[in-house]
Amino acid sequence: MKNKLLFCGIGLLSSCLTSSAYADEPLSRDELTIWVSEHKGYTGMVKVAAKFEHDTGYRINVEHFDSLPAKFQERASCGGGPDILVWAHDRYGEWAKLGLLEEIKPTKEELEKFYDISWDAMKINGKYYGYPFAVEAVSLICNRDLVPNPPKTFEEFMTLDAEMQEKGKHAFLWDYNNVYYSYPILSANGGYSYKRNEDGSYDIQNIGVSNEGTQKGLNYIVKMVQGGHLPIQTEYKSMEAEFIAGKVGCIINGPWGWKNYKNMNYSVNTFPTLEGKQGKPFVGVLGLVINKSSSHKEAARKFLTEYLLTDYGYEEVNNASQLGSVALKSFETKLESDPRIMTTMKNAQSGVIMPNVPEMNIFWSSVREAIKRATSGRQTADKALKTAESRIRKVK
Repeated sequence: MKNKLLFCGIGLLSSCLTSSAYADEPLSRDELTIWVSEHKGYTGMVKVAAKFEHDTGYRINVEHFDSLPAKFQERASCGGGPDILVWAHDRYGEWAKLGLLEEIKPTKEELEKFYDISWDAMKINGKYYGYPFAVEAVSLICNRDLVPNPPKTFEEFMTLDAEMQEKGKHAFLWDYNNVYYSYPILSANGGYSYKRNEDGSYDIQNIGVSNEGTQKGLNYIVKMVQGGHLPIQTEYKSMEAEFIAGKVGCIINGPWGWKNYKNMNYSVNTFPTLEGKQGKPFVGVLGLVINKSSSHKEAARKFLTEYLLTDYGYEEVNNASQLGSVALKSFETKLESDPRIMTTMKNAQSGVIMPNVPEMNIFWSSVREAIKRATSGRQTADKALKTAESRIRKVK
C-alpha cells in the first residue's frame, strides 16, 4: 500500500483527485471488468464472459483500450482499474513492486496443467502474480517459393543473399534495430540482458550487454549491413511489405504476423546457428493478473480457473485471434497438428524468458542505440555495446 500511495503522490496525485471515477470504476460495482487488447482474442473472451454470466449470474464487462499498460498503472495506482488485466509478463515486476498485483497461489494441479516455462514468467522473487495464457516467441519465417530450404546457419544468408540479389531480391530482412527481434542473434553465443537467479529474481548488476557473445551477434548484423545484405535502416512495416510482395526470402517475426501471410506459401522454422551456437529468442508470456484493489478477487479466480483457462475458453479466444503456442498443455496438444505452433513452442522452450524487471526499459533503449551506432558506422560494435552497458549501469 505504501508503494501505491507513494506512486500516486509523486506522479498521479492530480490524476487521482481530478478523476475520482477511477477509484470507483469498476471496483465498487457488483460485476467484473476485464481489460484486454483488441487483438488478443477480445471477441472470444466476450463469449466466455457471457457463459460465466449465464452460469453464475455474475456479469463481466470485457473492454479494450489503446495504451493498456499505462492506463492500468495509472488507475490501479489510485485504487481503480479493471479486476483482471490481460498483458505480457514483462511489466509484472514493476507492477508487483508498486503493489498493484494480487499474489496468486496456484494449486499443484494448476501448476501441472501449464508448461513450466509459462509459470516461470509469472514468478517474481519466488511468488506468482499471474496465470499464464499464451507463450510468444519469434521464429524464422521463410517464403517457400524463394527459400524452400532455410539456412541452418546465419552465415549462409550472406551467400544466399548474393545469389538472390541477381534476381532483384534479398534473402533475409528483419527489424534489426528492434532488440526483441535481433535477440536470437545477440544471444546465440551467450549474450544476455540481466542474469536470472534460481528463485526467478534477476541480478541487475550482472549485465551481459557487452560480453563476447553479444559482440559476436552485433558484429554479424554489422557485416550484413556493410556487405549490402541488409539496408542501413529498416522497420517492421517495411519488412512485412517486402516479404508479402515476394521480394524477401526470410524474416524474423511472431504468430501475430501469420494472418498477413495467409495467401503465401511460407514456413515457420527454428533459428539457425551463429558460429555454431543456436539462436535463442526472447520468450514473452501473455498472462492474466488480478488487480490488488479488486473487490471481486474470488469471482475473478473462478472465472479464470474454471472458464477462461480451460479448453473451452482457449478455443473461443483462439478462434477470435490466433494465440500461437498456448500455456495450457491440453489445448496445446490439440494444436500440434499445425507445424507453425509446434515450431513456435520449440523456439520458446529453447529461448530465454524476457526479464520482468523495470530495468528492462533502459536495456531496450540502450541496446537499440548501440545497434544503430554500429550499423551506421558511428562506432564499432564492441564500443557501441560497451557504451550501452555503461549507460545501463549509470541509470540503474
